Amino acid sequence: MIRETIDRFLEKQGIPRESRFILAVSGGADSICMLHAFKYLNLNILVLHCNFALRGKESDMDEQFVKRFCDNYGIAHSVKKFDTTGYARKHGISIEMAARELRYEWFREMKEKKRMDYIVAAHHADDVVETVLINFCRGTGIKGLLGIKPVNGDVLRPLLECSREDILTYIRENKLGYRTDSTNNSLDYTRNKIRHQVVPVLKEINPSLLATMRETCEALKETEEIFNFGIRELQERVWDCEEDEILIHIGKTLASPAPYTLLYETLRPFGFNKTQIRDILHAHDATPGKQFFAGDHILVKGRDYWRLYDAHKQQQETTTIPGPGQYTVEGQRFEVFRFPLTADFEIPTDADIACLDAGKVKFPLTVRHWQAGDYFCPIGMQKSKKKLSDFFTNRKFSARQKQECLLLESDEKIAWVIGHRLDDRFKITSLTKEMLIVKRLTEK
Repeated sequence: MIRETIDRFLEKQGIPRESRFILAVSGGADSICMLHAFKYLNLNILVLHCNFALRGKESDMDEQFVKRFCDNYGIAHSVKKFDTTGYARKHGISIEMAARELRYEWFREMKEKKRMDYIVAAHHADDVVETVLINFCRGTGIKGLLGIKPVNGDVLRPLLECSREDILTYIRENKLGYRTDSTNNSLDYTRNKIRHQVVPVLKEINPSLLATMRETCEALKETEEIFNFGIRELQERVWDCEEDEILIHIGKTLASPAPYTLLYETLRPFGFNKTQIRDILHAHDATPGKQFFAGDHILVKGRDYWRLYDAHKQQQETTTIPGPGQYTVEGQRFEVFRFPLTADFEIPTDADIACLDAGKVKFPLTVRHWQAGDYFCPIGMQKSKKKLSDFFTNRKFSARQKQECLLLESDEKIAWVIGHRLDDRFKITSLTKEMLIVKRLTEK
């Protein structure tokens, strides 16, 4: 049955049998079954095994098993060991997510290097049920109830119609060995709780659970198509574009059949979450100017529209100040002039005035927004470097204050966090003869 299922899958998806397949093989029953079937279908395969080093000797024994299996059958293979725990800690992600990123990064690297066509995974019907139930428990829309895609770009999953029992039957009939992951029995993991405690009860209620779930997922795929079509139709009614901004008509959104869903599907791709969507809707009659932040994106409530724009993209532009004079930067007026330092001169305490050592300043100056990785040497800290992000945190800057903060640069060095702090490298000292004064002019 397994081989016939793979044959049907390739034919249905229009995948030539001459294609070159990378098989992801862990050593468990699922992947060994798939590997054996692909071998006996005489398909062109390369086996890749990831040793995530999460179970000590057990992980190494999995690796050795896969190597021996491939050697016995004359199958080309490659293995790689990862520091999964270190990678997860470095990137601040879960072990599961780290393993996934490492796995697919290597797979795609090998796919290009070996000129393979597809990556094949051994997910099966029981995995579909578990995935749907996990998504349901965590909270999901239609997309989370669609199960697992049989084809996702270059990733193929030809065993989705097969149950775990079908796979074990194939293993027994072909007298194949396989490895068992001891963590699969641990109830510390959500998937294992679903697999061992929930699914058996559901199968008692409905012995045809796998087939029923597969039919439901297929039906929901068409439901999603209709849903997406309806969302696109509504978005065309409420959307407008103006240069680099998206305008969402407030009144038309509120008058739509499902304001929350429409706004969620519109803003979700830009990083806004469900709680923010509710807050945005609740503030639909707030005073214009209220802002909502999601990563680099800002949504501003106007009189008739919510205006969405990428603040990071807009902040890439810089304004050049070639010499003394008056300049306007993002609606703010600045005056730049030289002034001799006299014995009786008192440095002003006004936050909108910067007095710099003119001998240390190099024109042209630039004014720009801050970027990740920026640092400066706050005056009074004896030229000790400080990340601008840490400076913002210490001063309890809001997201809006960070977005609006401007920097004055000289020769690619921050000379002034405008309105907040000078850089120690440009301060006035006893050796200073002439000052460069930069003054932000405020409206009276």
